[in-house]
Amino acid sequence: MFSSIRRMISVGSRSEPGALERQRRATYAAFLGEPEYVFRGQDDQDVVIEAYGRDFSPTEAVNEGYVLLTNGMSDRKMRLANDAAQRDVEARAELMWYVREPTPEIVANLRWLAQFPFIDDTYVAFGHRIPMPGAPLSDCPFKTFLFLTPIIRTDQQLSDALRVEKDKVDILTVNLISDAEYAFIKRDGLDGFLDILDERDYPVIFDPARRSYL
Repeated sequence: MFSSIRRMISVGSRSEPGALERQRRATYAAFLGEPEYVFRGQDDQDVVIEAYGRDFSPTEAVNEGYVLLTNGMSDRKMRLANDAAQRDVEARAELMWYVREPTPEIVANLRWLAQFPFIDDTYVAFGHRIPMPGAPLSDCPFKTFLFLTPIIRTDQQLSDALRVEKDKVDILTVNLISDAEYAFIKRDGLDGFLDILDERDYPVIFDPARRSYL
């Protein structure tokens, strides 16, 4: 995975990177290094997905995976609710997903999530959920996306540093939760669910085989 030969994947007829994409990639690279893969999409409306190889293990044991990161969602401002500013919600965002491999299914879902706020004229922020009618991944039964913020220090620093046209950009992490976990959040709130994740040692890298904690 961490070969010095980086594999840049270009799919479809999308044009060359624009100024904002290059600017974001330079910021990403300062914290994550160069991307191992770049999934460019079919046209200029598709958000670019970049994959950065990482050893997630804090010890000597190897735990390799990828940091998937959108590059282009923050080109546009999301339509915020009236009270969003009071809750420190930013109008620009990019999405991050820690995965074992950047499979086509995962990349496609991440790209769709990056487009979602502009399809429904809404916004996404910390704690927001998007329940799907069916499981979005063929190897995972969970149907609801949950957005959180990075817990890894490097990624927190990246989020703090990221700007587009002088606007701060939030980085939100993508998670999938079960129907029972979604119901718990709706009933008892997000904080209690985050406590459960801590108690159960919720894996940093997405595990499609994870069993529901509730």
